[in-house]
Amino acid sequence: MKVSTLRATAALALALVLAGCGGKAMFDVAGVISSAGPLTNSGLVLANGTDTLSVPAGATTFTFARRVAYGDDYNVVQQTPPDHMNCQVFNGSGSAGHTSTILVTVQCTQNSYLLSGSVVGLKTTGTGLVLINGGGATVGPVTPGTDPTISVGFQMGNVFDGNAYGVTVLTQPVGQTCTVANGTGVMHDKPISNVLVTCI
Repeated sequence: MKVSTLRATAALALALVLAGCGGKAMFDVAGVISSAGPLTNSGLVLANGTDTLSVPAGATTFTFARRVAYGDDYNVVQQTPPDHMNCQVFNGSGSAGHTSTILVTVQCTQNSYLLSGSVVGLKTTGTGLVLINGGGATVGPVTPGTDPTISVGFQMGNVFDGNAYGVTVLTQPVGQTCTVANGTGVMHDKPISNVLVTCI
């Protein structure tokens, strides 16, 4: 007999016993948080109908205060995402008693946004320019355009929301010196595209 059939049978048996005693089986609406470890940020609010639950940072499990009776529907959704994150709810809806327990999974991931900018003044002979974001992602060598007065775009990749970034020159181009403006800050809620590298 399959595990799902055993669970349904056990839940039904429990409901019948309680019904014989004049009551209905009651079920906790509970679940686990999956975010490659404990929930790192605060602000997550889950809802099951009108029943809401604030989930603190560091939580790995949750349980709603209100239980649901056998046969009643439940529908757990993300009402408010955590700071700098977004969550998806799995196995969040159904009818109580379909399985022996209600176990919802909430999977949260850190938001990330593209960090990009432009290079101006890079001569056609100015090969070898390499940029770096902190001690991490690099881009380059940047290919010069045919006209140094026209900017050349670059992309450093995505940065997690709430994390700092710092773009600097790792390798100067041949025969030129480049400096970076708008290269440091904190990624917050939208892409950053105004990093400017000027070469002379």
